[in-house]
Amino acid sequence: MKHDDRRLEPRLLSHGLRGRVRHGHALVIVNISAIGALVETGWQLRPGARIDLHLEREDGRRLVGAFVSRCAVAAIDALEGIRYRAALCFTERCEWVSESTTR
Repeated sequence: MKHDDRRLEPRLLSHGLRGRVRHGHALVIVNISAIGALVETGWQLRPGARIDLHLEREDGRRLVGAFVSRCAVAAIDALEGIRYRAALCFTERCEWVSESTTR
């Protein structure tokens, strides 16, 4: 069975890359590319919303604009509550992300 991958860019693991959105809410980067990211959060991100994603690594940080393309419940836990997984599409290509994950 052949699986057609519709991804425009290869996705990379986030090795040392941290993310947060406005008001300091941290998020976990599941995977990332120069044009988007899959993230996990403790709060729901509204599909279609524009957000500012703050990306950080040891040697610097970047602010990347993004649109939420989808968001769904990833897990429900009695202690941690609801976890959401969201796909983000960057408003501009971010080569800095590719550089940070391929080091």
